[in-house]
Amino acid sequence: MMLSCARLIRERSGPSPAMRYLRQSEKVRDHIVAHLFEDLTIEQIARAVAASVSSVQRHFKAVFGVSVFEFIRMKRLEAASDALRRRGISIAEAAHLAGYSDSAHFSTAFKKAYGVSPSQVRT
Repeated sequence: MMLSCARLIRERSGPSPAMRYLRQSEKVRDHIVAHLFEDLTIEQIARAVAASVSSVQRHFKAVFGVSVFEFIRMKRLEAASDALRRRGISIAEAAHLAGYSDSAHFSTAFKKAYGVSPSQVRT
């Protein structure tokens, strides 16, 4: 009987804080993926998921192990890598796709992330 009461209390009080943080972080991730190639600010992301900036930053890092902007950078580099591999776009186009204005900086970040240069991936 006591366990049933405890379960009922938990159900009425809503999801645990950890579950709320997970859901919030998943909403942040989904928003980023849906708007990956737009200018994203932490303030805009926080507004989109109805949370504070500090809450978004803290919980996203706790759930995914990387900061919001590290996640954005990784996803954009993945998209650029995929475009290089599948479509054979130029390095400059891949840099632009990944949000870099300078191909050299893009190449450095790409090599750091994948261990090979963008030209080695390009078909």
